[in-house]
Amino acid sequence: MALVLFWLFVWLSPQIYYWYYRLIFDGLPVQSVIGTPPTPFDLIRLIGFSDRHDLSHHGQGVLGWAMALTALWPQRHPTGI
Repeated sequence: MALVLFWLFVWLSPQIYYWYYRLIFDGLPVQSVIGTPPTPFDLIRLIGFSDRHDLSHHGQGVLGWAMALTALWPQRHPTGI
């Protein structure tokens, strides 16, 4: 589930940011800025910090690691067992 959510975030976040920019800046046209979905190799490059060397892509890599570690974190049983 964490991998799917990370994949969706990497793919769809440019469009969400663009909607936000349209609220801030007047005159931006309504358009789609979503590219092709990222491949598994693209996700590996992101979490390996070997994609583009800017803060945005490094932030996505940190998010990917945080989601994976959270998904693998041991869960306590509600009864304490």
